[in-house]
Amino acid sequence: MNCFRDAGPRARPALIALLAGALLWLPGAASGAAPLPPFAGAVQERLPNGVIIASQASGDLPLVGAQIFVPAGLAQQPAGKAGVAAIAAQVVLQTPVEGAATLQDSVRQAGGSITYTLDPLDTRFYLECRAGDFPHLVHDLRLALGHPDLSRVAAVRETTLTQATNAAQNPLEATYLMVRQVNYSGTGFAFPDEGDPLTVARILPSDVAAFAAGYQHANGTIVAIVGLVTPAALDAVRREFGTFTPEPAPPAPSPAAIARLHQVVAHRQVPAPWVAIAYQAPNQYSTDFAAMLVIEALLGSGGDIHAFTFTSDTPLPDDYVGAYYQYEAQPGSMIVFMGGESANLDQSVRDLETGIARLRGENLSPQLIEEGKKLALGAYYLSADTLRDQAWLLGRSAASPQGITFENLVPQRILAVSAADIQRVARRYLTRETIAIVLPRQESQ
Repeated sequence: MNCFRDAGPRARPALIALLAGALLWLPGAASGAAPLPPFAGAVQERLPNGVIIASQASGDLPLVGAQIFVPAGLAQQPAGKAGVAAIAAQVVLQTPVEGAATLQDSVRQAGGSITYTLDPLDTRFYLECRAGDFPHLVHDLRLALGHPDLSRVAAVRETTLTQATNAAQNPLEATYLMVRQVNYSGTGFAFPDEGDPLTVARILPSDVAAFAAGYQHANGTIVAIVGLVTPAALDAVRREFGTFTPEPAPPAPSPAAIARLHQVVAHRQVPAPWVAIAYQAPNQYSTDFAAMLVIEALLGSGGDIHAFTFTSDTPLPDDYVGAYYQYEAQPGSMIVFMGGESANLDQSVRDLETGIARLRGENLSPQLIEEGKKLALGAYYLSADTLRDQAWLLGRSAASPQGITFENLVPQRILAVSAADIQRVARRYLTRETIAIVLPRQESQ
């Protein structure tokens, strides 16, 4: 689960592991062995104002990677202001911090990198640099977070407007958005990550300032640091983020409940239809999380949690087939994408219905459950192959009710999933469907 949109090569059709009984082995994921905890040496502390610092020291590289989670994400976007989260994050990167040098320039001149990611409930700024440069660069980041340069809004808005226009024509983005419009109605997560061209055009510097004020709330802010974590780096984080206001950020609005089947249709300039079928699902901190990870594996995972996440340095997905588990939202969603010129959509939909019914109602073979667990474990172990990914996992652990022990328990919880767990979770969540369909646009449309 890396933090890029790249879903890799075109995934195997959904349900092939479930319906064909394929045996897919992943080295090092033997279900009988207790996996090593990934953050066994992690340390967590809470500053007096409520900011959480989680760190995992490793001397393998002379680099530090830090994910800064601030409690202002897509769900907190006001109605009619879709796109303000993307504009605010980009303005932070374009804010001058050392003379005329912007934050982005300052980090690059030091040989590092800085990016942002928009999540449902947070905006994450990721800083990676040499350990010796970290204290002054995290100071620059803190300055930009506290005083974003609103004179940059007009230029950033034009860039975001182009991104929003392009995303609106992408069939996968369109189906994903249609699902979100239904499943997250009443929150800012129901709108496009990049914003709608109409709403982006109306966003003012005052709107950006109001949204960016959410970057200053200590309660909900998490700084996760991995790599060559020195005492100087930790002292810098305490010094910079210890000044955040202790008041908690306002809670994100709750989406409307899904009480019936929904079907949404749109037309785009595409050569063949695309379909997304979605169900509500547990979020990452639910006791049902591990079982749903195994269900995702059995349905034929098409990519990772951030395949559709809006970041500052990645393109749109355009060839994604398979199950996608969005567990960072509240509630989560399990979405199966089907389509493309070579797809038999009618058969794919029938296969999905057959597979879901099997998960809910039949006795599942022990061999099938073991294979699903191996796939889920393999995806988990591949989710932290960079400093960026490790810092993200450590940060989401720190945000959990269990703290940093959460991530160490995920592998064990996957191993403990039983056939009864899968049936129970499938019966609870995989019921009311939201179906989004993108059809080729006719000349007259």
